[in-house]
Amino acid sequence: MGSMEIVERLNEETEVEKEKILSESRAKAEDMLKQSEKEIELQKQQFTEAEDEKGLESKKRIVRAARLNTKKLRWNAEEELIKKALEEAVKRIAVVKDEGFKGTDYSSILAGLIKDAAVSIIAGGSVTSTELEVVINAEDESYVNPDMLKEIATEVGDGGTIVDLSLAEERIKSLGGVLVRRKDGKIMVDNTFEQRMERFYTDLREVIVKELFKAEEYKG
Repeated sequence: MGSMEIVERLNEETEVEKEKILSESRAKAEDMLKQSEKEIELQKQQFTEAEDEKGLESKKRIVRAARLNTKKLRWNAEEELIKKALEEAVKRIAVVKDEGFKGTDYSSILAGLIKDAAVSIIAGGSVTSTELEVVINAEDESYVNPDMLKEIATEVGDGGTIVDLSLAEERIKSLGGVLVRRKDGKIMVDNTFEQRMERFYTDLREVIVKELFKAEEYKG
């Protein structure tokens, strides 16, 4: 499992819920945009009054304020909808744990994350032996076993490095995924779902904004 597949997984799970999310999200967006229109109308009224009572500079200030307020309303709408979409994607993690994803069970997903992290740790190193340990949350204990770790260690050690991969006694608080580190504590790769989503947030945000605001009326 490649390093970007968890991002693709969450994106695809978001796609499954897209119609529901877009229906709810666009309704909220319409309300916010209506609010923006009301604000603009108010600013127009103030602008008209300013023509009679105030000078050019006052008029310009009102126009600038109206534009900034509209941008603020649009930004707030986007942020709320993005948050909603990400929350829906996170909820799908529990389903993936129970049912897998496109024929791949959750144990195999964890194996891919472990392998990805282990390869990152030993890449470019000059040592011939590396002891690594895997840290998971308590709920995922049944998905990781010694045979899996032994197989992964063999695969990542094909380049000549002897890899000893074991399950740490420590447990972490996480939605899922893994944390892999050298036993000496010098190098660690956090492949928990939370950290991966944080690392790929920009990409996720672009996908979500494109989906939620692709209609012409939502383009700025």
